[in-house]
Amino acid sequence: MKKSLLFFIAAFTSLVAFAGVNPLINKNGTYVPFNEKTDIVSDYESSEECPKGSINYYRSCLGYENGEVIIHFNDAWDVFALNAFNNEVIFILPKDTTKTSLTQQEVYKYLAGYKPNASEFASNLKSAVEDRSIRKTFVEKSLGVTAVNNVLTDETHGFTYTFQNGILISYKSSDGLSDDAIDVKENFPQVYSKIMSNARIYYGASKLAITEYVNGQCKYFRRINVSYLRQAYNSNINYNFALLYCILYEGMELDEFTFLVPNAEISSSLNNYVIMSCGNYMFTFKDKIHVKN
Repeated sequence: MKKSLLFFIAAFTSLVAFAGVNPLINKNGTYVPFNEKTDIVSDYESSEECPKGSINYYRSCLGYENGEVIIHFNDAWDVFALNAFNNEVIFILPKDTTKTSLTQQEVYKYLAGYKPNASEFASNLKSAVEDRSIRKTFVEKSLGVTAVNNVLTDETHGFTYTFQNGILISYKSSDGLSDDAIDVKENFPQVYSKIMSNARIYYGASKLAITEYVNGQCKYFRRINVSYLRQAYNSNINYNFALLYCILYEGMELDEFTFLVPNAEISSSLNNYVIMSCGNYMFTFKDKIHVKN
């Protein structure tokens, strides 16, 4: 199943009640039916985002915030709610409603080795920071690592987290890659390799400059309409997606352009206008902002 479709389904079904389906929750390694009388551990309140009987309802009742859980559908359309940080299965909504219990081994078989990929994990972090839905105590318990001065290094996933008032407020990749770069590296490895090769040609051994170049190129790779991306593969553009972006669109700042297109040259400069050239391409910057000719 394509990732975008998986995310759409997960978002949709989090709002929809599963009629007649009772989740199986983990109790000492065996997954047994959820019991509203004994298994609710949080002060659940029904809302439009968390209607009774939905995935979000069960997630909330079991004491988890939204960003702390990743939802996965296997090929049989069984639904799994996993701890976002250690991949432990919190509960299952089995397609086969006759299932009354599952062993841990059966759960692993249903999952077939699934774990969130790097870009999916980063996307979850981004959403969680926006809605403030990951707690420091939860991350510490899940990873078995204690934050120091509200900063926690997650060596398993390659991120450093910053907390404020017990809530995740920011994160950064340990290797400095942006969310866009992580996504391109994971899902478009050949494109990422070409970008990295160009970065090393332009900026030598400067790790900081290389990382900044890669992040910038991946940002524009994600912003270009997919029907135009192949244009970047010809020798005139050579996988420079910032260059292709300026050919197609406008709005890039001059300083960013000169960094991401280091082989561009100034053709003319007059008052608040700067004309840059790169091969056969000409670009006009007004007040240091690229505008279409």
